[in-house]
Amino acid sequence: MTTFKHLRQRSGIVGTLMALILLTTAPGSVAQQSTTTTEREFIELQTSINAMMVAVVDWAAHEVWEAGYAETLTGRNWLTVKQYATQLLASGTLVSLGGTGPADMTWVQNPEWQRWSARMIRDTRDALVAIEAQDQPALLAAGERLVNTCEGCHEIFKPSSPTEGIMHVPHHDYGDPLAVQ
Repeated sequence: MTTFKHLRQRSGIVGTLMALILLTTAPGSVAQQSTTTTEREFIELQTSINAMMVAVVDWAAHEVWEAGYAETLTGRNWLTVKQYATQLLASGTLVSLGGTGPADMTWVQNPEWQRWSARMIRDTRDALVAIEAQDQPALLAAGERLVNTCEGCHEIFKPSSPTEGIMHVPHHDYGDPLAVQ
């Protein structure tokens, strides 16, 4: 015998299934959308790539690279270098998007720029794997690959320095951020 309660339960199941079908097959639905990053909307970088490189990438890359050469790394040092590597990883995506600088759109539309950005991300992921394992020789190797990636990209896209009048102030002017005081 079908009761009101039973009908309500069945209609709930049918309603849920219909909603799922509509959500996954409707134009513009999650299932219909491409999963590539190039087709998603994003908020544009609100500074030039160069300014972001000097303020974020350069600092973080120096710290990741130098941690590979440190005599020893404490637990706190490993956490600190992980933060720098995470900043660097996020920056890899940012430099691929373009910002407000006069050369930014030309750079990001160049397939070679995108390849260098992808290498930066790859090398930073390698560094993060080494950091998670607290494997300093692997961090050193990843840091060296990262330096080679940075220098290779700069040879092509930024052979002279500074651009936009922005200069990096070396971190050693302020002391070693990896050192525990």
